[in-house]
Amino acid sequence: MSARITRPMSIASLALLIGLVGCKAVGPRITSDEAVPQDSSAALIMYVSDQSYVTAEAAYHVGYVLSHGEMFAGSFDELAAKLVDQKIVAKRWQHAPDQALRRGEVAYVVCRACGIGTGVNWLATGLGRYALRELQYRDIVGTGSEYRLMSGGEFVGVVNRAEQYLRRSEREPSEAVELGTPEG
Repeated sequence: MSARITRPMSIASLALLIGLVGCKAVGPRITSDEAVPQDSSAALIMYVSDQSYVTAEAAYHVGYVLSHGEMFAGSFDELAAKLVDQKIVAKRWQHAPDQALRRGEVAYVVCRACGIGTGVNWLATGLGRYALRELQYRDIVGTGSEYRLMSGGEFVGVVNRAEQYLRRSEREPSEAVELGTPEG
């Protein structure tokens, strides 16, 4: 008898492979001569707005500011560990600081940092697509694929709208940190 792989088995195998590979960051790396600012939120936002794509380090720093209301002073590894402990960043992520993030990953960080609850699907799977959909529903992020990289300019707009959401929902950190200018 010859062994034959049936379609359902091959799809299941493919899903398992994607799940295993999906834990390791594979996106492009963004090199910059400039370090991510850790002294002021205004400098951080200016840095982000000048970037072609959002890096893990920049997104993690902004996520920390959104959730704590203050800047994080320390290494990327310390920041990542703190955000994993606080469940703002997924434990399975292994991003390098200069790793470009996809829109779904950025949405995940923003949702967790802002305490935005999502549906059962996101809680069960942890997939960024559900976080992105939640932010789209709340008009914090525009439409588009979860797999596309997010530009620095788009991220600044997302952060501004996330900060407005925090103000409206009275979930603002104890000491407000201005991350951008209010939309007129």
